[in-house]
Amino acid sequence: MYAIEAQVRPARTERALAILILLLSLGAFQNLLVTGPIEKQNMGMPGMQILWSFLYLITFALYFRSCAKPVRNVFAVFPLIGVVTFAFASTAWSQDPGLTARRSIALALSLIFGVYFGSRFQAKEQFRLLAEAFTVCIVFSFFFELFGLNPSEGIPGWYGVFYQKNILGKAMVLSALVFMFWKRVEPEQRWRANAGLFASAVLVLLSRSMTSTVVFALLLLLLPYLRWTLPKSLGWTLAGVALLLLGGTLSVLWAATHLEAITTAIGRSPMLTGRVPLWILSVVMALRRPWFGYGFNAFWLPDDSYVQKIWHLLRWEPPHAHNGFIELWLELGIVGTGLFLLVFAHYSAKATKLLRRSSEPDSAWPLIFLVFLFFTNFTETVFLAANNIYFILYSSIAITLWARAREARSANGLAMGIKSYA
Repeated sequence: MYAIEAQVRPARTERALAILILLLSLGAFQNLLVTGPIEKQNMGMPGMQILWSFLYLITFALYFRSCAKPVRNVFAVFPLIGVVTFAFASTAWSQDPGLTARRSIALALSLIFGVYFGSRFQAKEQFRLLAEAFTVCIVFSFFFELFGLNPSEGIPGWYGVFYQKNILGKAMVLSALVFMFWKRVEPEQRWRANAGLFASAVLVLLSRSMTSTVVFALLLLLLPYLRWTLPKSLGWTLAGVALLLLGGTLSVLWAATHLEAITTAIGRSPMLTGRVPLWILSVVMALRRPWFGYGFNAFWLPDDSYVQKIWHLLRWEPPHAHNGFIELWLELGIVGTGLFLLVFAHYSAKATKLLRRSSEPDSAWPLIFLVFLFFTNFTETVFLAANNIYFILYSSIAITLWARAREARSANGLAMGIKSYA
């Protein structure tokens, strides 16, 4: 993670704007704005839409004024542009073309902010800005909970500055990863990073979000494993990946045959708090439009008769499929899901290559983030989410991987030129 090419150092106001957008993209403090059942907020809030539009206009101006070769940098992430373009194209067959068009435009603007963030700020600045945004979330999450200021729905677990405990848990897992890497990038900030890491871990546990807890534990185990395996020879890498896949497959098979024992041990029902029936019904609906789906963000419409039937059968009103892969299938069909996964595999391969060849302290960040994003989407839907920090960071990592690969090619070309001259 580093800024592309030399440029003027960002001013304080520019950094403050970046922090504000990061906080909004996390969903921080929106618990103070949301009223009524959470599930019925799926159509968005006009005030937030206006605010986002205003912030994106400022970002757009800053990007073209401050970043070197801004058009080239945007088109450098053409695989992601392809995914966003397909999402916008789904307007043609969407159940709600207007909604799909608006959300697709917001997704494109989120991509531009991610490219701006990855292009404009150096690695230290990126982690510092993320750390400052998460510090605000951490401090006020404790404040809100200890003083009873969070208007939660009475479900066990802390909500912090968010309107759902799973959002707090997911955000704090990402927060822990940010502080972990910030400590490596800026060793002089070790004490602040350690404090943030500890507080993030505490909030993951206090959220009582089982998915976040499991993902956090997996990532803590996976990071040293990847750093030990991938930088070695190709044989070691292939053996390590094969072992990882074998272990994961055996774990999934064992969990599938011992589901009741596992869920009882962790205090959950065998139906995973209603997700299994939701997944079954969502897959059934996806099979009605298997190839192209119902349109980007256009399936869970509150007035749709099929959605009403699903909610009636489940006896709760989920705003999404609680699984990123199924949600992609519902929205963009097999074609769109295949395109997204192909692009995701492309960037995962680039992230793996970066970790293998680089000794920089942040070289593992792109791969670890992508692994985190992949795991999180087993029970959440943040693969393609507009105005969302996860897609913003995905876009930021995409431009970072392109820039690192470009830098490596230049270094190799220079080395070969020197060798030929010698």
